Amino acid sequence: MRLVIALLCLFCLPVQATENLRIAVAANLLPVMERMADRYQRETGITLQLAGGSTGAFYEQIRRGAPFDLFYAADAERPALLTAASIGQPARPYACGRLALWTPGHAPDLHQLPPGRIAIAQPDTAPYGRAAQQALQHAGRWAVERADVVYGQDIGQAFQFVASGNAVAGLVALSQLRAAGIDAGQFQVIPVNHHAPLIQARLVLAEGERGAAATAFAEWFDRQHDILDDFGYARPGENGCARR
Repeated sequence: MRLVIALLCLFCLPVQATENLRIAVAANLLPVMERMADRYQRETGITLQLAGGSTGAFYEQIRRGAPFDLFYAADAERPALLTAASIGQPARPYACGRLALWTPGHAPDLHQLPPGRIAIAQPDTAPYGRAAQQALQHAGRWAVERADVVYGQDIGQAFQFVASGNAVAGLVALSQLRAAGIDAGQFQVIPVNHHAPLIQARLVLAEGERGAAATAFAEWFDRQHDILDDFGYARPGENGCARR
């Protein structure tokens, strides 16, 4: 589904009717949210305006007043920080993501990576990047591979590095691989005990009529188990997706 807005235009948009909810979406979740938006529009007639990107970047934008109605983050930390700063309603977890090693043309093995550049998201701002670093450390490969690591600003750019051939391997979101129809023989799902759980939380930012519409969508989202399952997400509290 086509993205409706460009991120740079968000700050100049006037407040619109509730049929155009504005949602900041972590890059790993964007393929999921695009399918959700298509289904939601068919069921309700309500259009969703999606902006995909880095959770860390969205956090800074929202903290400075970016006019989003909802924030679907790649972690639970930043929505909680916004809530603590009296921004939005209390944050709630909505899913847990999975990390995967993608090695087109090579057998995927975290302990024996192919020679060449390895793509991960920026650990300082992207939760999947932090999980990727933790997974490499757990496998004893961080010190060995660190010089070959290339950093994407978010998990979407890390995926593109591999897809374009600019990296021989990448630690990316399982959801991206499922969305792209990548053959299962090209990737290895990283065990959940190799990194901190990728608990992902959402935050309703809007108030009044828009807030009610945003809450209604968030509650609808939680019932779409089939879509979340298709993209490899676990629900909070199951399949190794425990709070820490």
